Parts: sequence; structure tokens; C-alpha cells
Amino acid sequence: MEDFTLKNNIKVIFNRTDGIEVVSMKVFTPASVLGETNSNAGISLMTANLMTKSTKNRSSEVLAKDVDNIGADLSANVDHDMSFINMSFLSEFFDRACEILSDVIKNPAFNQNEIDMEKKNNIAGLNARKDRIFNTAMDNFIKKFYEGTPYALTVLGSEESINSITAEQLAEWHKNSFNASNILISISGNVDMQTVKNSLGKYFADIEAGKKFEKPEFNFEMKESSTLDIKSKFNQAYIIKGFPAPELKSEDFVTLKVISAILGGRMTSRLFTELREKLGLAYEVNAMYPSRVRDSYFLIYIGLDKKNIDLTLNRIREILKDMRENEVGQQELSDTKTFMRGIHILDRQTVWKRSYYYGWREVVGQGYQYDDKFLEDVDKVTSKDIIEAANRIFSRDSLSVIVRPDTTSNK
Repeated sequence: MEDFTLKNNIKVIFNRTDGIEVVSMKVFTPASVLGETNSNAGISLMTANLMTKSTKNRSSEVLAKDVDNIGADLSANVDHDMSFINMSFLSEFFDRACEILSDVIKNPAFNQNEIDMEKKNNIAGLNARKDRIFNTAMDNFIKKFYEGTPYALTVLGSEESINSITAEQLAEWHKNSFNASNILISISGNVDMQTVKNSLGKYFADIEAGKKFEKPEFNFEMKESSTLDIKSKFNQAYIIKGFPAPELKSEDFVTLKVISAILGGRMTSRLFTELREKLGLAYEVNAMYPSRVRDSYFLIYIGLDKKNIDLTLNRIREILKDMRENEVGQQELSDTKTFMRGIHILDRQTVWKRSYYYGWREVVGQGYQYDDKFLEDVDKVTSKDIIEAANRIFSRDSLSVIVRPDTTSNK
């Protein structure tokens, strides 16, 4: 890994690889859903997607042809804490790919016909989410859990906010997002450093500085435990039980990742073993602790038959009580760390994933070097660390979302 800075202060992190001659380059910005409001929710995703459709210099047809002619892939991705434009291509076309990608970053067209089509697609995406019980449960959990904060917004936005977004707003959001004060470039692939520096200096060093994105501060507080009961069109039921959890710079971050792996994520995890294998209560069960710049959550989710709701909730309480009162055995802890190591390493076998993880770590404030250090911190987690962190998290107030079939329509 190496890093350097362009003359306009854009930071570049570069992971040189051997073997297959493929490169993945991502242009990150921290401007994302975290900076949106109810009135413009969805604007980060709409901006990023439209940037990959056409530019002021290239119509949609010309851009698509230029990308195809070098065997490249151009795409956008947006999350609550960051956005990026990705281009993957053969190493021999590095300079040409940089020229195309720089045009996408600097000169998006925001064509009205493309804006209208993007709005239709995003609204269709919102409606499609209603057809999955997990999305129904999760969207209601997030909305209630983060009520009054930017994290309560969905990446897609709402139908009302999507329809209200104008070309002028998109241009302004782009100007304040993809400028030299915010951009980070992450590259992974089989290409030499001098080629990287020459091409980036040629095409990206003239991007001007602009408004620096400031992550908003907000007060997050859960005052009491609560349950949100939702009647749905689905025949099965779903439970999400979530607790407030710290952001990714917390001293408990790595320990909670280990706890998440102990409880869920694999066939021998506690939730899977207890709720599905032994008791046959769930057809889907897992634990989740997302990495967030601001306050996060630790949750357990379960798909099940409605008749098993109460029994399952009681058993979850017992499993979490055991985590708080009894230390994890050394064999279980060792097996969990081995599992985490395998997942971590396997998930970084492609240049796409490497450029993503190094860039993401840098943008969220952990530093790109931490991606290689993460497993060292996992190895340091002890049974004592786990029981202490479990008591800090699972003794807090929680939010439970229960989605159950609406039987009234059958009467």
C-alpha cells in the first residue's frame, strides 16, 4: 500500500497487485445520506447514479460505448456514511479509463429525461422493498430507532422527496460532494505507480476545492424499551430486536464484531444452534452490528411462524443473559476468530473489494491501514472483553419490531 496527494490535495491510496491485469478505481466522498434531510432524501443516490449515465461531453450512448470499448464497468454506490463512483478495467487502458472517469466526476449532465427515468426507478425500488418481509421489518426498525436523525432516512429516499428533487438541486449536491475538498481516490490493481501518478495528475488534479462535507452532530438517545407491532400481508412473522451500540471508533467496536459472529453469521452460531437447530423456531436468524460513523445498533433478526413469537423472544432474552453472565469458552472464541479471519481474507480477493475496503476505512475515519490491522485487534479480544461489552450493550433499553400476519382480512 502507498498513498500520495495530488496538487489539489486529493488523497490517493494505491494497492499494487500482481497476477491478473485488472484495476478497480473508486472515487469516494463522505457526502451521503448522513447529510440529507426529509425534503431531499435520496439525492445522494440519484446524484451518483446519474453521474454514470451521461456527461456534458458524452451523451448516454457515447459514454456507454466508450466504457464498453475498453471492456470496463462503471457503477455508483451510496450508503449512509459515504458515496463512490467505481470503474473497473484492464490495466492496459489505465490512462483512457482515468479520462472517462474524470469526465464522469467533473461534468455530469443531469439530463432531464434521465432524471425522470431515475425517479421512476427509485420509486419502483421503494415499492419493491415492500414485497420482502425483512425489508418491511428493517425499514420500520430504522425509522423508529433513529427517529429525528439522518440515519432514519433510507438511501432511496421517499416518494415525495424523490419527486421533488430538481436538476438544479442535483448539480448543487454534486458540486458540494465531488470536489477536491471531499474526494478520496482508492485504486487496487496490477499497474505501476508512475502510470497512476501521471494519469491522475493529468485528469484529476484540476478539480477545484469546494465546500467540505461536515458530518452532522445529532443527539441519539433511547429513553425506554418499546415494541412496534406491525400487521402485514405476509403469511409468516418476523422479529427484530435491537440495542443502541457505539460508533466505529469506539473501544468496543471490535469486541462487538466478535460478539456478532458468536451469536450469528454461521451454522454453529448460538442463535442458529439454539433457535433453529435445537428448537426449530426460526427459518432465518442472525445478528448484526453495522459499522457507522455515528451511533450504531446491535440487532438480532428472526423469520419464524407467528405461533412461535413469544417463545422465541423469551429464548433470545435467555441467550443474551447468558452472554452477560458467562464467559465464552476458549474453543468457541478461537473458532469464532478463525471464522472471522476466513471471511475477512476471502472477502478481499478481488481488486474491486480491496479498493472498496481501503477507501471505505479512510473515508469513515479509521484510516486505510486499519483494514490490515483489524484481524490483529480481533485476535486480542478476550472472554473478559466480551462479557464486559455484552453487559454494556444488552443491559440497555431496546426496540423490538414484530411483523405478524394480518388475520383480520380473512374474517
